[in-house]
Amino acid sequence: MEITILNTGDDETAFHETVAGEVGTALRKAGKDYIGQRDLSENQLLAMQQSDPDALSRLEADMTTHALEVANLRQDTGVVLRLNLQGDKKT
Repeated sequence: MEITILNTGDDETAFHETVAGEVGTALRKAGKDYIGQRDLSENQLLAMQQSDPDALSRLEADMTTHALEVANLRQDTGVVLRLNLQGDKKT
């Protein structure tokens, strides 16, 4: 499982400045920690994705809010975190 940071409205330069380096790492780590604190395995998340996509979307929204708080970024920062449940597997 990987955490992907998506741009939701910032111009590309501002987005890349926000998520580059330590800030991007902090956002991803906070996102993974949020999932870990809820004791959710990747298999459980995959099942949620199949059976209740709305619940997964709410989880991702809560994860984004948490990560922005941890990274000391404004809640209206133009980023959102998404769970990449395929991980970084090579095909």
